[in-house]
Amino acid sequence: MNTITPRTLKGFRDFLPEDMKVRQRVIALFRQVFESFGYEPLETPTLEHADILLGKYGEEAEKLIYQFEDRGGRKVAMKYDLTVPTCRVVAQYGDKIPLPFKRYQIQPVWRADNTQKGRFREFFQCDADTIGSSSMLADAEFIQMGLEIMKKLGFTDYYARINNRKFIDGLVQYAGATSEQFYAICIAIDKLEKIGLEGVIGEMEKKGVSAEVIKKIIEVVSLKGTNIELIEKLTKMMVNIPIAQEGLSELSTIFSYLKTAQIPDELYTFDLSIIRGLSYYTGPVWEFTVRDGGVGSVAGCGRYDKLVGLYLGRDVPATGGSFGIERLFEVIKERGLLKDEANKLELVTIFSSDLVQQSLALVNTLRNQGKSVMLYPDEKAKLEKQLKYANKKNIETVYILGPEEIANKQVKIKNMKTGEQTVAKLSR
Repeated sequence: MNTITPRTLKGFRDFLPEDMKVRQRVIALFRQVFESFGYEPLETPTLEHADILLGKYGEEAEKLIYQFEDRGGRKVAMKYDLTVPTCRVVAQYGDKIPLPFKRYQIQPVWRADNTQKGRFREFFQCDADTIGSSSMLADAEFIQMGLEIMKKLGFTDYYARINNRKFIDGLVQYAGATSEQFYAICIAIDKLEKIGLEGVIGEMEKKGVSAEVIKKIIEVVSLKGTNIELIEKLTKMMVNIPIAQEGLSELSTIFSYLKTAQIPDELYTFDLSIIRGLSYYTGPVWEFTVRDGGVGSVAGCGRYDKLVGLYLGRDVPATGGSFGIERLFEVIKERGLLKDEANKLELVTIFSSDLVQQSLALVNTLRNQGKSVMLYPDEKAKLEKQLKYANKKNIETVYILGPEEIANKQVKIKNMKTGEQTVAKLSR
């Protein structure tokens, strides 16, 4: 007989129970924190009409969208992120969704990306967004929430890196670059942490950016100082550039809100290299970065006041972000931040085939008491095999109901961790 070799596609994975338990704990933590900040759950379908997604992410990102023609001749695409489908929902169901709308969404997305550590072609994202508010309170609140999530996940060396796309627009004007060079400059600066200043210079040179423009840009992104010092320096440097002033003012407001919320200064910083490559950001942008663990940024966030309007015909302010839960999961596994809890599942054994009914009755009694209980699903298996199974599954509590126990209306309870055995009254 010909057999099929079991295998998965590159960039796609199976998750066995032990991994799934940790993943579910992480997702449950996200849900708990999101809801504590007033966000509500939302889900959207895997497939969207292609025109819903295309033209929203920028040239480089758009190459990664899975798109095809279905059997009905429709051009469809698999969702690349959760933000754009949410904007479509707000436009489509506007009469049913009062604004501001605070939503969170935890679902898989798909990208035809080069696979590497912490990067896959199918992966989960955890998003939260506030749609319908132009206040910097919404941006500051998300930053506060993200920092709380990092803490609850068990990280100790993390921080938020914050910038503003309006300021970046002003920087390009200040440097004297052309509008055609804007995205080339943004993409180069966004790679600063990975390729360094020399690499950024090389990237801009390849795109034909002049030496004079490059010099001014490098001068700015190399500035050092506290958040307030940087804002003061840049405000003076770009005093005649209104868009830069607006961006710096928004950042100043966010920092003041974070200070009022008593967020320690070391947990957030004005980082001039944070650009966010997606083309739809319009104001503050930020990332959450884990300094150790080998993955760096674990969330990309920002304000996008123009995106909803593409579907609605009028601008609706919005802000929020997406957590790369796969990267977080990898770091959590490597550092053992969320150890799997002791298995709460209990096991009822079957002493012999003629005692199946009694064991089944015991299982139902225990479940009615609120316990998670498994009945060993083979009445012919020897007791020794059932106990070995409990050890392999890390099941701590095992119930043994033999003829002696039944005669005395009792049940034997064995602790598989300690080996201790006790007897309890058998109730019905």
